[in-house]
Amino acid sequence: MIDPSNISLSNFVATWHGPATRDPDPAPPSTEWLPQALHEWHYLASQRNSPLTFTTSMISPQEIRAGVDGKATFMVDATADWSWSFDIHNPDAVYEAERHEAWALNPEQLAQFLVHNATREAIYAAPARLSAYFLPDRALAEVLEPLEEVAFGRWNWPAPGYRIFMADDMLVEIVHTRGGSAWDIEVATLKTETLSRLRTIPDADWRTPGA
Repeated sequence: MIDPSNISLSNFVATWHGPATRDPDPAPPSTEWLPQALHEWHYLASQRNSPLTFTTSMISPQEIRAGVDGKATFMVDATADWSWSFDIHNPDAVYEAERHEAWALNPEQLAQFLVHNATREAIYAAPARLSAYFLPDRALAEVLEPLEEVAFGRWNWPAPGYRIFMADDMLVEIVHTRGGSAWDIEVATLKTETLSRLRTIPDADWRTPGA
């Protein structure tokens, strides 16, 4: 297992999104109350012309507000059905909630949560991707052979059971299919040639997302 605390957010973003392309936006004085981990994420995002998120949206630091319950929403999913917040009295604590539901404590603290989300989102920004549905256990084992699972906390979004595996130039996200007899899988890599190994795996019906 890879310990998420050993993953540097800045190094990860540089690896999967490339080096900074512009000067960072200065943090307005009105945002000084925000947690340092959130400042770092927006600092890194402001250095790049391309987005760092695709299935979630980070709320602009100037627009983050604390509610009467002490929760400050900093991220929503693409449909705004799910939201994530931190507690102003304990800024390391992350809470999640589906629309019209009460806040529930996420198992990850804020810094790790942001690394987790950056890792998920990098899959959708990678230059080379493959996906497959109803992948049998044997084929999955071949896909994952050179990778190591990241010990991220379990999320309820987009659904329970998602897991992430990593190698130097490859990310894989898996989840059991409905019914649990096989796997749905997303593969992302920095090198197109890395995918050639996967295409030779029997019983893997690969698709190219967006093709």
